[in-house]
Amino acid sequence: MHLIDTLRNKIGGLDDGDYMHGLRAVLRHIETAGRHLTRGQESDDDAAFTDAIYRTNQAFEGSVKEAYRVLAGKNPEHERPYDIELYLENNNVFRSRVMNQLAIYRKEWRNPSTHDYTLDFDESESFLAIVSVSAFACLLLDQIAEKLSFTRAQAATKAMMDPMPAAGGKRDTKVLYEQVLDHLSAFCESTTVTGSDLKKISGVQAIGALHGFLATVAPDLKIETEKQIASGHRFRSDIVISKGTETIIIEVKNQLRDRLINTVVQIEDALNAGGMTKGIIVALPDEPGEMERINAHTYIPNGEVVVLVPKGASKSLQGTLRFAPRP
Repeated sequence: MHLIDTLRNKIGGLDDGDYMHGLRAVLRHIETAGRHLTRGQESDDDAAFTDAIYRTNQAFEGSVKEAYRVLAGKNPEHERPYDIELYLENNNVFRSRVMNQLAIYRKEWRNPSTHDYTLDFDESESFLAIVSVSAFACLLLDQIAEKLSFTRAQAATKAMMDPMPAAGGKRDTKVLYEQVLDHLSAFCESTTVTGSDLKKISGVQAIGALHGFLATVAPDLKIETEKQIASGHRFRSDIVISKGTETIIIEVKNQLRDRLINTVVQIEDALNAGGMTKGIIVALPDEPGEMERINAHTYIPNGEVVVLVPKGASKSLQGTLRFAPRP
């Protein structure tokens, strides 16, 4: 199943840590559930479908425990699953999409199979349970990957800043939009924070690293990730930065090959829906290096969308978008 392959790749993309043993166990439970499903399909053993459900239940519980370990920073050992789930819900640890998938799996499969030992499941229910728990685990792994990347970038940024001489209390007099653009450029140019190979990290890892960097160099800013811009509007911005009455939407793209024209349209719609005027698209370089800023034409009144690209890359965008050089 492609979902299982996706899950396997997401786990493989994480750094080693005390959470890896549990996450690999989650993968094994889901793989075993898939084999039970196949056994039921290829034989007369209908009990195989119920066996699959019990394996997905183990995967569900393991996913929640490792999320508790990473996202809440707490040891799940000797904690009851009920208490862990209650903590995660009450403290809004899970994002809404993750929470929705958790609620679906818990209601449709975990609770019925746990509380009614006489219950049997059929092929369709077994298949849906595997898809549901795999989707839940994949979304959860994205949030875990982002958190780990945030923590790593935050530590690297602090280490980079500590040796720097004090700025003597000088205030940055630039407007917020220019300050944020400067910070984004500094992130893309820093080998200390980003490492040497940006093209190998996933989108959520890039967002987490950028969030960790910004939270450290600009602690006075409010920074949110995967934020819904307006009620009823499906678009969720990668990063939203606000200070006072000012708000800036940021979209992070992995390299220039991503279709920037679609992102410009999305960010314009989001700005319009949220009553905002400032947006930034960051096209991450393959390797840390100098960046340049170009303006994308926008229909938003008094609006401004800046695309931050690796230096020299703007020529390749001519004809794709009507860009104007930024002073």
